[in-house]
Amino acid sequence: MRIVVSIVILINLVICVGTGYCLNLDKIKAAYLNGEYRAVVSEGEKILLTSVNHTGFDELYYYLGLGYLKDSNFIRSADMFNRILNEFANGKYRSQAQLALGDVYFLQGDFEKAKSAYEALTINSDQKLKSALLYRQSQLALKMGDFAKNKELQEQLKSVYPFSLEAKQDKGVFIFVAQVREPVETKVESKAVVKSEEPASGDFSVQVGVFSSKDNAINLTMELAKKGLSAYTEDAEIDGKTSYRVKVGKSSTQQEALELQIQLQQQGYPTKICQ
Repeated sequence: MRIVVSIVILINLVICVGTGYCLNLDKIKAAYLNGEYRAVVSEGEKILLTSVNHTGFDELYYYLGLGYLKDSNFIRSADMFNRILNEFANGKYRSQAQLALGDVYFLQGDFEKAKSAYEALTINSDQKLKSALLYRQSQLALKMGDFAKNKELQEQLKSVYPFSLEAKQDKGVFIFVAQVREPVETKVESKAVVKSEEPASGDFSVQVGVFSSKDNAINLTMELAKKGLSAYTEDAEIDGKTSYRVKVGKSSTQQEALELQIQLQQQGYPTKICQ
């Protein structure tokens, strides 16, 4: 009896691995959050080579597309996002893929294609993505020299989505969210390793990661900085070992920190409010 059960389990395992029905992307997601974009690509391509069933591949394509985008491989990135749009008519990553495809065109300098991609998303836009869409469209208008449109979209963003991460960036010109190769100002200190800008003073911050590797902490800090967030890294001694905490903002009230925490959680970051 035990032999029969073992054989059944083994057969199921072979089917699971061979067909892709048990697709597990935890390793890829962890690599992405840690800023290890080439690891995302490497692990994702391995799955593409070893799986024959496309169940769950829309999510795989999405993370692969982001990995390629962060590594400035725009052709391969666009291919991944287009696969989602072409192969998954009712997939849950269609809106994100459409938005990200616009980002690819934006970074390539093809602003007309970027505009078309963003406008296509406006038709069937996920509510959670609308603030991100308005932000991108405002940046696109700026790049295309339409300053009146840029101002209009910024005002609309702050009016309709006042608590969004994008609306909280009150600078006249934002840092584009997907700007993967633009230089980010770095500052090395005893406490702050990398900063997007000096955070405002306050007692509350939102922690989004703790790393034993300084490089991983810097990568995540830079990723957040490219989204226009006041991200920074703090050194901490734990059991005689140095760890690196990545934090965002310095809010004067816990409520402000809570609002920021919710926005970061919606983007998939693990969070903790610190005082």
